[in-house]
Amino acid sequence: MRSEAPPNTGRADRRRPRRRYGQNFLVSPEAAKRIVEALAPSPAEAVLEIGPGRGAITEPLLARAGRIAAVEIDRDLAAVLRDRFPPPTLTLLERDVLTVSFAEVLLALGGSRDGRLAIAGNLPYNISKPFAMKLVRERARVDRAVLTFQREVADRLLASPGSRDYGPLAILSGLVFEITRLFDLPPSAFRPRPKVVSTVTRFVPRRAGQEDSGLPGRLSAVLAASFGSRRKTILANLRAALPGGPRGALELLEGVGIDPGVRAETVRPEEFVRLARSWPEVASRGD
Repeated sequence: MRSEAPPNTGRADRRRPRRRYGQNFLVSPEAAKRIVEALAPSPAEAVLEIGPGRGAITEPLLARAGRIAAVEIDRDLAAVLRDRFPPPTLTLLERDVLTVSFAEVLLALGGSRDGRLAIAGNLPYNISKPFAMKLVRERARVDRAVLTFQREVADRLLASPGSRDYGPLAILSGLVFEITRLFDLPPSAFRPRPKVVSTVTRFVPRRAGQEDSGLPGRLSAVLAASFGSRRKTILANLRAALPGGPRGALELLEGVGIDPGVRAETVRPEEFVRLARSWPEVASRGD
């Protein structure tokens, strides 16, 4: 999913969208307006747009915001954008967004690397989950984000314990951000039409506590082990991952108050956090 500006006039606009970049261009002015209104950028803010395409969202963003950067991996589309929005109107980075740090974007906009970004974007399916994890890793640089995902990805982000969509993506993202489903976009809002419905979501960082600096890495390891096989109990999954074997896994789970006979999909996020806080001690034991 990307953004398109009407009409198609340039050489780059006449070519077919590139499948490898997941290009389904947003063609609905009303949808673009709703996305920008949901982000509600102000002239004082630094704004990042992901995958601007031909500028359907870029133009209304520029009408409301002050400093805007856009990251576009397609060099042909980047050329179209430079023609439409020459510097310094738009700071354009011709890169893969997964390789661009938010601190780098802030510096490119003339601000401090310690600032925060308002982020908007229609995310191709192939980077949806990696970008959600990038938000988690770089949460200190995020003020808020309004992002469009395929609906099945949005369902996973918003899943609750006990549902089939609940897993590491929902747990890691939900612990860091309050994620809200805003509205759906039908296939007709894009060109070419995707085969799925898209969902626009809002990410707002949760209040930061006194976070253990090693917790995110341990939590990722805990979740990878716990969801190793969804058909198995959490005890069966953990005993294969821990040096203490079945006994070590059982002691760990009982020590943090998790029933060893349940499956990981029923364990609440705060329980996984407790499990992660005990993880280094247990993982360092020998058999």
